[in-house]
Amino acid sequence: MEDHASYSAPSTPAPTNNELTTPLATNPVLNSAYTYKMSEEEILQFVKLRVSNKSLFTGKKNSARLAWRAILKEMGLQGKITALQAKKKWDNLQSKYKNIHEQELKNPPSGVTVIPQCWHRYSLMDDAMQGRLDDSAKKLSITSSTAYDVSDFQPSRPRMKRWRASSEQEIGTAVSSASAVASAAAAMGAAEKNEIELMVDDSDVVWTPVGCPTGQEAEQDRLDIEQERAQLDSDRLMVDREREVLERERILLERERAGLQRELAALDRDRASLERDRATVERERAAVDWERAMLEKERTRLERDRLAMGIEGMASRASCTTLAMNGRTNAGTDGIRPAEVDPECVERRQKFLDLLENLLQKF
Repeated sequence: MEDHASYSAPSTPAPTNNELTTPLATNPVLNSAYTYKMSEEEILQFVKLRVSNKSLFTGKKNSARLAWRAILKEMGLQGKITALQAKKKWDNLQSKYKNIHEQELKNPPSGVTVIPQCWHRYSLMDDAMQGRLDDSAKKLSITSSTAYDVSDFQPSRPRMKRWRASSEQEIGTAVSSASAVASAAAAMGAAEKNEIELMVDDSDVVWTPVGCPTGQEAEQDRLDIEQERAQLDSDRLMVDREREVLERERILLERERAGLQRELAALDRDRASLERDRATVERERAAVDWERAMLEKERTRLERDRLAMGIEGMASRASCTTLAMNGRTNAGTDGIRPAEVDPECVERRQKFLDLLENLLQKF
């Protein structure tokens, strides 16, 4: 049993500068074993710093990453937790709080009383979400150069031990040895229920440099940058569309203004035309009044003429009668004949006066 417990893999030569150091296999247990677990005090400080410095998360490019780095720097966790892991931790806390608060507390099942204390961090997150912890921690700033120093925030993970075989013979030897160890371990484990520990010498592994970002983190950073760039492009397109809409509205307003100007000009022309028509009507009214006054004068004059003609007719008839009587008496002696008045002339004059009077009455 001790021989199997102290088994060591065959040694591999150390890589030179020209050789590739890409791992052939990586033990996944090492990644999960060295994931940093925050204590309750650190989680309390973590939540307080996040809610107290919410002004640092402005939504601008890289603002959230720099803010998380400042928080980790204040907590002394730089190199242990990345900004992406801190963001995921906060998102998990928020989502769990919202799940309990919205689904269970607001809409509890019938006959079931939900106790918020079923999650031991509910009170802390409730105080954070309700704003009772806004000024409970130090106000941080991301203007210092420490927030931009990437090397301080790289995870100080242990160097991964990577297997590397120099030839096909060594690969076969290692595989056969590992199979033998596994079979022996299974047999002895069934009998004694003990665990077999695989020991690896430091001379048999290839070390990776500390402080370099892993491919997953680099890919995640690239995806975050691409997402922010896509968001900026979307915002730019939205602003361009709004600018086009405003330009169309401005053109429409200009057209409406020009139409209103034309209508105002037409109204001014109509007003001037009405003023001219009013002046013309006033002149015509004055002319009609003057003609009416003239007709009144003419009627008065005709009345006088009629009276004068009537008097003259009576006098002429009387003189005619007298002359006739005298003529009959003195016809033989004097030889004088009386003057006669033409009745047709008098009748025409009377008709003219009647027509003129009717015309004046119409006006």
